[in-house]
Amino acid sequence: MARRMQRGFCHGLPGREPTVKTARRRVASLATATLLPAALLLASPQPASADELWNLTSGSVRVRCSLTLGGSFDATTSAISGSLRRTESDATYAGALRVDLAPLDTGIELRNSHLRETYLEVARGDQFRHATLTGIALAVPLPPDTVRHETSFSGRLALHGVEMPVAGGVELSRRDGGIQVQATFSLSLEAFDIQPPRYLGVGVRDEVGILVTFDAVSGSSPTGGSR
Repeated sequence: MARRMQRGFCHGLPGREPTVKTARRRVASLATATLLPAALLLASPQPASADELWNLTSGSVRVRCSLTLGGSFDATTSAISGSLRRTESDATYAGALRVDLAPLDTGIELRNSHLRETYLEVARGDQFRHATLTGIALAVPLPPDTVRHETSFSGRLALHGVEMPVAGGVELSRRDGGIQVQATFSLSLEAFDIQPPRYLGVGVRDEVGILVTFDAVSGSSPTGGSR
């Protein structure tokens, strides 16, 4: 009878085998809870790497010149090229944007000649014919999953043989696997040793506004823009 009671007592308690099975289930659940988030993280899109390269494919530059007697005119060109590579800071870009100033068009041929020959002096060499923007930095980096992003930027502009810091606003938009950039800033002609242009007795104010727009695609080598 004592043996029957012992067997009955032992049968009523959880045995060794159920305990092992329970432990195995707990281990499996723990492994799933640990590995699943990691797998999802690996499968999700990651931020662009630091060596991401953007090649400019097309673009334009518009210079708004305000006149001393009121009104204004624009000088425009599509001769912009370059490539930018994201650095480790994730907000700064190595490389350069380069604009050929010789094709600048104001809509009046005589004014074009005066601008190129007398004021920009493009015939004096590459440092006068081209404007180059380097050291570009965004105040707030472009988030990886953001379609449209507005922030401010800074950089260094080499123009008319002089290099000066510039800053302004920029809007970046992702589209069709590429990116469209629109940047605005202003500069002083005097700061770049450019004599304020005069045409038919009417002068241009010292401060001019710049609008730069370009499209770029991710790639491994520069494609350049219009020349």
